[in-house]
Amino acid sequence: MAGKKWRFLLAALVAAPAFLVSCAQKPVVGEPTLVLISHSQEVRLGDEAAKEILKTERLVEDPELVKRVETIFERLVQSLPPEYKSAYKWRVFVLDKPEVNAFALPNGNIFVYKGLVDFVESDDELAVVLGHEMAHVILRHAAEKISYATLAELTGYLLLSRIPPSQQRIAADLYALGVNVAFLLPYSRKQEKEADIVGLLIVMRAGYDPEAAVSLWEKMLQKFGSQEPPEWLSTHPASKRRLEYVKKVVQYLKEHPEVVKQFKIPKELLELE
Repeated sequence: MAGKKWRFLLAALVAAPAFLVSCAQKPVVGEPTLVLISHSQEVRLGDEAAKEILKTERLVEDPELVKRVETIFERLVQSLPPEYKSAYKWRVFVLDKPEVNAFALPNGNIFVYKGLVDFVESDDELAVVLGHEMAHVILRHAAEKISYATLAELTGYLLLSRIPPSQQRIAADLYALGVNVAFLLPYSRKQEKEADIVGLLIVMRAGYDPEAAVSLWEKMLQKFGSQEPPEWLSTHPASKRRLEYVKKVVQYLKEHPEVVKQFKIPKELLELE
């Protein structure tokens, strides 16, 4: 009886993603995707994460610097199509940390490090960073990552249940390594590529210069290029490749302003390398 139960669960697990993928369409991109949590659940997760961050992290107290970031961010938010403008709790925070970094929560809260604000040389470059993080939110990348990680964990649990207990530890380690390298990391690089494109759509809709994305990545490559791990072990595309790709995307969008207006990514743009 127990064996039949496990076989049923495994069959359901294998079938569920196909059903969900066929039903869920990724915003802006339009491709099928796997999402196991609702939009409201995603926003609540972001709310809880934001509360914890604001409890433990120090915010920049320089009103002029904060006002600059907020002004750029608000201009980007106002450029969004109505359905994306109202769907999230758009807000930006500047953390008093020296690293060149920024991240987004799925509720629309964006956290920028002071080190990054100091690193960029123009409002346009800062808009590129903020637009990129906003794109992660709109594309529901957090929900995707949670969904694929959950699927991998459940699949691993079911597979390991059939392995003798004495061999389960090493099998679990090998499974986790294989899933991470072959599945989860490449998927994260794909997300970065999508966020680069959608971020530039936002930047251009708000009237900022998309060429700032090129100058930003040139500086990133100059400052951090030698510190990168091999691309196949990184969640981000290698900067040299990313720089060349961003140049092509900027050129494409300048030649196709209708794509910016429609806020939809054509397949040929996603296929650029």
